[in-house]
Amino acid sequence: MSAAGVVAGFVIVALVVFVGVKVFGHNGNKAAASPPASSQVAIDGTGQTTPAIPVPDVSKSVLAKLPRATTNGKVPKAPIDLTSGSDGRTIEIARNMPAFAKPGADPIAVIPDKQIGSTTWLPVIRTESGWAQVRLPSRPNGATAWIPEAGLGQARTRWAVTVQLGKGTITVTDGGKLKGTWPIGQGKPSTPTPVGQTFLLSGFVDPTQNFSPVIYALGAHSATLDTYGGGPGTVAVHGWPTAAGRNGRVSHGCVRVPEGALHMFAKLPTGTPVDIVA
Repeated sequence: MSAAGVVAGFVIVALVVFVGVKVFGHNGNKAAASPPASSQVAIDGTGQTTPAIPVPDVSKSVLAKLPRATTNGKVPKAPIDLTSGSDGRTIEIARNMPAFAKPGADPIAVIPDKQIGSTTWLPVIRTESGWAQVRLPSRPNGATAWIPEAGLGQARTRWAVTVQLGKGTITVTDGGKLKGTWPIGQGKPSTPTPVGQTFLLSGFVDPTQNFSPVIYALGAHSATLDTYGGGPGTVAVHGWPTAAGRNGRVSHGCVRVPEGALHMFAKLPTGTPVDIVA
């Protein structure tokens, strides 16, 4: 896989190195990835055992035919929202479960409980009557779905990431407090980094990669590449061995960052909101 292949080929890398891989996130390497207790606190759900809007009974035969909401998948019927923030709210998909276009409607996808080896934590952008609207890691960019909250773990993170393409920077904050700003490399004019609200999906280490063994996959995809290096065109945050290669419009859509930014990303839980602005 070529150096820029993380944009689409990172999934292949992940499959190759799962044995012995170091995965970051809520249930990954706690010492490296979990923020301090003051930065992330558990929150209760609605307290309802049954949502006010009933959950449809979805048969196994129907579930088997639904698209899977993963970085490899497409959810054509998903409502699109590229602008609503999550305010740090996240929800754990503890089991494979159906997702809906709106509360009580027909299902549009299945959300698996794992994403690239990590337990699935998705940002919550709004709630209604015991249901939560979450961001999906699938195409199209901005894809969302509704799921019932009952029985699912929830948390709130104070961490947030902003990528400002016009300024060529990435900024990490904790509870609104600046933790660091770094210069970035971004997509070339022919393969631009997509804008909009997204999130940290998963992280992994591939020691065989000479351009960046540490790779953080986002819930966004290239708008110009359907595939690259055999993967689905997923946008990631990763390093680069030379300063020239991680500054300016140099990538196939990924965000290239210096080592200090990667060290900061190791503190972020999966589901952390990432806002990419022009």
